Amino acid sequence: MEKFMKLDQAKRNRIINAAMREFRYGYKKASTDAIVKHAGISKGLLYHYFVSKEQLYVFLVRYANELVHRGYYDMLNEGNADILEMFWQAALLKKDLTDQHPYLYDFTNGVYIHMDDAPAVEATLLAQEDQAAYDELYTRCDLSLFRDDINPEKAIDIIALTMDSVIDGEQGDNYEQFLDTLRSYLDIFRTCFYKKEGENQ
Repeated sequence: MEKFMKLDQAKRNRIINAAMREFRYGYKKASTDAIVKHAGISKGLLYHYFVSKEQLYVFLVRYANELVHRGYYDMLNEGNADILEMFWQAALLKKDLTDQHPYLYDFTNGVYIHMDDAPAVEATLLAQEDQAAYDELYTRCDLSLFRDDINPEKAIDIIALTMDSVIDGEQGDNYEQFLDTLRSYLDIFRTCFYKKEGENQ
C-alpha cells in the first residue's frame, strides 16, 4: 500500500475512482478487468500495488471511511450546535469529496447493500463508524432551537433527506448556484422548524 500512496495524486485518484466505480455494485460482481480499463493501467500494475482483489477492496473501505469521517469529525469539532449549520458544512464537505471521488458515496452505500458478499469485518467497520458519527451529531446539536410543536428527530430526518437529494441532483459546474440552492432550503427549514428569534429556548 505504501507504494500506491506514493503515486502521483492524479494517477492514484484515477485508480481509486475506477475501483469505487466497479465495487459500488458489490464485491463479488466487481471485475479487476473493468477497473484497469477505466483506470488506464495494466492488470499487472494493479497487482503490483494490491496483491489481490480483496486487498484492494479492503483498502477502499478504509480509505473511504477515513476520508468521510475525518472531514465529518473535523466539522463537528468546530463546536457549532446549530444543526442547520452542521448540515450546511456537511453538504459542502460531501460536494468537495464527490468532486474528488465521484463514486465515493455510491461505493459506501454499496458496502451496506452488498454486505453479505464482501469481507464482513470491513463492512462492519464502516457501519460502526457511521453510527458513531450520527450519534455524535445528535449529541452535539441544540434541540432547543426547534419549535416546541416540532419533533426534532423527524425534522432532522427530513432535512437530511432533502440535503442528500439536493446534493445528489446537483449537475454542472455552477458552484455558486449550487450553494444558493442549498442555503435556500436551509432558510426554509429555519423558518418552518426553528423558534423565532427572541422566543424562549
